Amino acid sequence: MPNFKCQIKMALVLFIGILFLNPLKLNSQNAVKIGVALPMFSDSEDDSKKVLGNEILDGIKFALQEYSKNAPVKVTLEVMDTKRDPVIASDVIRSFGEDESIIGVIGPVFSSELTESATNGPQFSLPIISPTATGDELAASYNYVFQLNPSYEVRGKLMADYLIKKNGLKNFAVIYEENYGDNFRKHFETEVKTMGGKIVIAQSYKKDPQNITEQIGNIIKYIKENDLFINAANLNLTQKQKLETSGVRWSLIDSSVSLNMDISIYYMFGKNAKKMVDTMNIKPYKLKPETTKFVQGVIDAIYIPIANPNEINVIVPQLFSDGLSMYIAGTGDWNHEKILEDNKVYLKNVLFESEYYPNDNDPAYTALKEALKKSKFKLSKNFLFGYDTGKLVFKLIGEGAKTRDALNTALKNLVNYDAIKSKISLDYHGINSELNILRYDDGIKLVETYKLSK
Repeated sequence: MPNFKCQIKMALVLFIGILFLNPLKLNSQNAVKIGVALPMFSDSEDDSKKVLGNEILDGIKFALQEYSKNAPVKVTLEVMDTKRDPVIASDVIRSFGEDESIIGVIGPVFSSELTESATNGPQFSLPIISPTATGDELAASYNYVFQLNPSYEVRGKLMADYLIKKNGLKNFAVIYEENYGDNFRKHFETEVKTMGGKIVIAQSYKKDPQNITEQIGNIIKYIKENDLFINAANLNLTQKQKLETSGVRWSLIDSSVSLNMDISIYYMFGKNAKKMVDTMNIKPYKLKPETTKFVQGVIDAIYIPIANPNEINVIVPQLFSDGLSMYIAGTGDWNHEKILEDNKVYLKNVLFESEYYPNDNDPAYTALKEALKKSKFKLSKNFLFGYDTGKLVFKLIGEGAKTRDALNTALKNLVNYDAIKSKISLDYHGINSELNILRYDDGIKLVETYKLSK
């Protein structure tokens, strides 16, 4: 019996010794560290450079405060400054990779930084989670790399997918800014063709144009060469009655007569238009070069990836004056309520995607705004990018993703996560494949959240 008691005492002493010698292993299941790589510009005298990084960091910190109130796993942050330098960003990510206590990284935020840093993900089996980078061939090319902001590829393909599948459109014109806008254009066109649609004409313009007269002229030229029209003013009573009984709105027939306006047979009847008008003994015709008043039907929508919202002020009024504002589809840069409000008289039907639409009717968003009133933090777009990213990462950690591999797996399998500014699904090559579909109708309104399928 004495020997047995002695053995118990020795085992107890040994166990206590292990605890004191290896505190890290004891806490490894209950405490983790997240690296944060942001352009803080901490040594700069230019305060404007510091805004982006600080606002995103504030969002991450506030998310951590909320999480820490009932945290099953303690999370601490290791913040380092990338200075918006791709080389520095890569060095920062590498240093995080070499620190085994860090299980994942939030950042970097710029595509140029992520491009330089991405190889560190698979090299160190380190999840790199960018809140904002939109470049192509990043998460799609590297395991352990994630983009919570949809890439150009996702945005272009998703809009094509939405317009064709959900709206039944098929024939598109594209007006795009030649550099930035081209990132979206090429993926939109590829997806349209893949889905059996057609790009009937594409026109580029230089950034911040004074006008797009040439581009519109080329589109009108295409319409006049390929569309077929009738003018109800030139029809007899029997032909007009046949038009009406075929389903054409009387108001459209009346407008054609009163305004002496040519109406496309494809606008009235769709792809079977020629067969329809033949049965009515109506002969359609092509427009004369000098014709200015018409309703075309060979273009279902115009996709317009702009370089910045100010270009809307130039593009939309010209499209309207030339009768081409019937259906505009845009990118996230159209998400600018003030500019759309200024141009609302020209907007008939405009639809655009955006990663950013915090819904005032969302209880979670309401609760966040109330909580921020009692804090030192201020709500901003950048704050929400940080907050949504931090909250997601901390949630996954709390649910058991406490190692690099576990966090990587949890992120890969993430689908339909409700963030404040948008939903997040990362099952499309590690890139968020969900976007808000928005429209302008006396204010920006949410149509739905749409997911690009694999």
